Amino acid sequence: MVMRVLAVGALLCGSLSAQSTTRPEFFDRARIQHGDSEVTVTANDSSPLFQALYALRLEYGWQINWEEAPIFSRFDLVDDTGPKWRAAHPNAKGVTRPAGGLFVASFPEPKKPSPNAEFLVLSRLVEEYNATNNPGRYVIRGDSESGFTIVGTEVRNEAGALQKISPLLDTPLTLPKLTRSVNDTIELILTTLGSATGTRVIFGAESRSLFMTTQATVGGQEISARELLRQALASTKRPIQYDLFINPDVPIYILNVSPAMMEEDDGLAGRKLAPATPMAKP
Repeated sequence: MVMRVLAVGALLCGSLSAQSTTRPEFFDRARIQHGDSEVTVTANDSSPLFQALYALRLEYGWQINWEEAPIFSRFDLVDDTGPKWRAAHPNAKGVTRPAGGLFVASFPEPKKPSPNAEFLVLSRLVEEYNATNNPGRYVIRGDSESGFTIVGTEVRNEAGALQKISPLLDTPLTLPKLTRSVNDTIELILTTLGSATGTRVIFGAESRSLFMTTQATVGGQEISARELLRQALASTKRPIQYDLFINPDVPIYILNVSPAMMEEDDGLAGRKLAPATPMAKP
């Protein structure tokens, strides 16, 4: 996926030469097929749930957040080291990628845009994904008011058994409630989160101009990092979503923030991206 490649690739400059040149035949994007009453989404990627979610965002203009499960074991990761580099560096760690692959899910065609329809589709998507052997197990957090987030809550350990993990953005933080730019607010959240957990999180966005020019009054005692981030992004009054990825080889987290978009006809037998329109709340 484009956003994942941008985020992770920027952190692998020192190990790109170690990557395999013979990767599986993954899809460049998930495929969506509309039937009489059902929709089928087919993903084939190292992170297939995210690829499917990305496609649904563009198909319906949904604003959905993503928090990748922090996979770490040989059951959820596979070696992605190039054979020539491995031969020259037989004892080096090399690089890995999530051990994902094919994922197919079906759900009833949403009749009209609504948070309830969105939740039903996401519920089916997550349920069917969790029944596969792909890495990570996920749940839906949030509601129709705050928006939905797909959060990784289980990974396989080195024995191959599922174990629960505490999502990074569950971490309670205390911030002074002051007015700052959204950009400074997000940076403060991530810095405070890093101090609380010992985990480095990098903030990434294609453009920060909106975040630098918009003010947010955010803070409080023992509030989850997720809720503080939600409040900061809501201050823009725009449909903004985030993707939290982990690079297990560093290890480091990357927070990508982007406007929700939707694909539509361009009038020339093609497709174009347009800003998503926020759905009315019930």
